[in-house]
Amino acid sequence: MSEHQTPALDGLVIGILGGTGPQGRGLARRFAMAGHQVIIGSRNHDRALGVAREIGHDVRGLANRDAAREATLVIAAVPWEGHAELLAALAAELAGKIVVDCVNPLGFDERGAYPLPIPEGSAAQQAAALPSGIGSG
Repeated sequence: MSEHQTPALDGLVIGILGGTGPQGRGLARRFAMAGHQVIIGSRNHDRALGVAREIGHDVRGLANRDAAREATLVIAAVPWEGHAELLAALAAELAGKIVVDCVNPLGFDERGAYPLPIPEGSAAQQAAALPSGIGSG
């Protein structure tokens, strides 16, 4: 496939790291309702299984590492605090895959959310700057 060809969506398996959180659950539900195969990833395999059962639509729940390994497209929807550590730990499982990073580097205080300064510029740029080069391409 050349750099500018669109990959076929037949057989696409979407893995959502952090799929048990609100953002991950919402994405999993919508992708599953659209007919895609979805795997929810979590630090806790049992929690992933429980959320997958709640969503239905044949969504599966696995540990983050297994979800990243089995997916053909991976979405990072984890809290900012664990973003770089998780992606670096899963570098081998993510190699050669499309990684969609929807992590928002936010802090919270009594007034609400505020943006955190990120030396790389964004969560996606941080992922691309990791030694494994996740997301660069």
